[in-house]
Amino acid sequence: MSAAAPSTPPIRHRKNVYLLSQSQRQALRDAFGAVEAISDNRGFQFFAGIHGVPGNFCIHHPPPPAISLFLPWHRAYLYFFELALRDQVPDATLAWWDWSSPRAHTNGIPGLYSQQSVGGNPNPLFQSAIDPRFGGPTETLRDPGDPADLPTRQDVQSVLAIQRFNRFSSRLEDVHDSVHGWVGGTMGIIAWAAYDPIFWAHHTNIDRLWSLWQLNNHPTFPQSYLDRALPPFSMTVQQTLDVSRLGYDYASSTSHATAP
Repeated sequence: MSAAAPSTPPIRHRKNVYLLSQSQRQALRDAFGAVEAISDNRGFQFFAGIHGVPGNFCIHHPPPPAISLFLPWHRAYLYFFELALRDQVPDATLAWWDWSSPRAHTNGIPGLYSQQSVGGNPNPLFQSAIDPRFGGPTETLRDPGDPADLPTRQDVQSVLAIQRFNRFSSRLEDVHDSVHGWVGGTMGIIAWAAYDPIFWAHHTNIDRLWSLWQLNNHPTFPQSYLDRALPPFSMTVQQTLDVSRLGYDYASSTSHATAP
């Protein structure tokens, strides 16, 4: 996939799902609805299929002693998908679901993603179709667990306190895995996980946590891996390390531990 990150892009801020304004919520729904209606390589099926079936490009848990490319690969993935959303709705921005927050531990999946319809119309953030030619499920399903079983803020803080990158990445990926399993259904299966719209809010939060870790840990990635490619994206690890060079940041008022 082509398109190198711009050198000096304007910064857009990814925000907490719970703190989006009505217009921001609508822009996100409109953008997902638009890409879900596109059947070519600008559409949702194409991007979801990069992760699992049929592309199978995602990177998870490499055998030791390899350095995991899990975080830079998924950052590139989010970057290109967000560009696709913004091609359809220029004001759309990915938002993050803080599953460690008190609100998540009370209500589970945010209402933005759990409502089946909005204003009498299907909610594009609730569910997505899956191309039946792939031989699997034809739509996404969820089977969430008890909200109290989601990772806690203490879990998150213990991961952020790790200073060695590979150990930090491995522990964060473990927490990430637990959320996939908690949502259940297609989110619990790598082949189909990215077809569920909640996948993108979950991974945006994982990217946010890496971004927070980067603020306090230097270098932010082992030097010997900086030139590694991240297929199918035309980016290297080095090109993912500075989110401002990718044109985004995480809203400061909603990125600290006291966000609801």
